[in-house]
Amino acid sequence: MEKRDVVIIGAGPAGLSAALYAQLDGWSTLVLEGRWTGGQGAIAYSVINYPGFPPGDGALLMENMEKQVTSPPPSGVGAELRHEKVVAIKAEEKVVVTEKNEYAAQVIIIATGSTMKSLGVPGEESFVAKGVSYYAKRDVEQFAGKRVLVVGGGNAAAKNALVAKTVTSDVTLMHRSESLRTYPMMTRRLQKEGVNVWYNTELKEIKGGDHVETAVVVNNKTAEQKEIGIDWMVICVGTEPDIRLAQESGLEIDGAFVKIDSRMMTSREGIFACGEITGCERHLITSASQGASAGMAASEFLAAEKVKMGEMFEGAKNGKYAEEYVALLR
Repeated sequence: MEKRDVVIIGAGPAGLSAALYAQLDGWSTLVLEGRWTGGQGAIAYSVINYPGFPPGDGALLMENMEKQVTSPPPSGVGAELRHEKVVAIKAEEKVVVTEKNEYAAQVIIIATGSTMKSLGVPGEESFVAKGVSYYAKRDVEQFAGKRVLVVGGGNAAAKNALVAKTVTSDVTLMHRSESLRTYPMMTRRLQKEGVNVWYNTELKEIKGGDHVETAVVVNNKTAEQKEIGIDWMVICVGTEPDIRLAQESGLEIDGAFVKIDSRMMTSREGIFACGEITGCERHLITSASQGASAGMAASEFLAAEKVKMGEMFEGAKNGKYAEEYVALLR
């Protein structure tokens, strides 16, 4: 079993920010990610509201974050990132279990972010990766010259439709309401790029053989039902916080979120949580901010624990000496 001061689960903006601050304070920090680095931020078509980052591809922003976290000094802080899927947290022992290894930690930070919601319609689950996708950006090369149907009415759905439009002319955005929930500039872009928009239309079933062939849709105003031929479908109906690991490890849950205190700590001492799983606003900037707070709180907790055990610091941790941490114990 390997040992680290800090083990962070999730390499999205929250997890990477937490790693930046923990490693910067001198604690050995390991980030574990079972999918791709960057989380939802890496699959964003464009990011226009992150301070200091000119409007551009979300993948680039997350790539820069990863480099800053993992590159050795002076270009980065030198934290470690491993692509291993975490399957369990032994909260009492502070052990993180992956499909490959087990890691004992002094502090665990959970930053598992969110996952895309499914519609739950017949055929959806059986056609995943066979014509059903939740991230256009990851499958866009397969859309070339194909008929693509995007389901959803928010900015994420609009962005996915625009991604598909870069490689094929036949893109339809379908929404169950009579108006989209997109920014005005996004609506204008859909019109400019020639994306077909069907309002008041719902998906009822997905059909096909080895691959998606048709979709059954219904107009919820007229009740007219029809089958349309498609080659690919992208479902973008929102996200939900990925709190499974926290739940299964026995941490306290408040509604759909992991319960934390003002110092980002969960109901178990030494286990922190940050990002979308805590109910923060669903923006990269707020997730990164929470990650920074969790990283700093974890660092403070580790230092205080050393003081409790009578271990004094030879030097400073981020400019703070042990005497300053003694005050935290009073």
